[in-house]
Amino acid sequence: MSDTAATPSDAEIADRVRSAVRSVVGSELAPADDALELAPRFDAYDSLGVLDCVGAVEREFGIAVDLVDDDLRTTFVSVAAISALVRRKLDDQAVLGAAF
Repeated sequence: MSDTAATPSDAEIADRVRSAVRSVVGSELAPADDALELAPRFDAYDSLGVLDCVGAVEREFGIAVDLVDDDLRTTFVSVAAISALVRRKLDDQAVLGAAF
């Protein structure tokens, strides 16, 4: 589901990020836990799990995550951090799309 025509709300982004992370960790994630770090809570969220999550988020939102510039140690630490990254990427896409 990569619709860049209609920018999703922050709540929609968080829901979709939770779904992408759930596909990697295999467990439900509660919205109340969005700010909690993922790695200590889920064994599957190791270095390879983070890369799997990057791919899931890229596919879900039609964005590209730069493995160096986007510093996965901070941007993929929690659902809230991933959601903030996705919002920035989608906002950038909207601005660049409007410029052409």
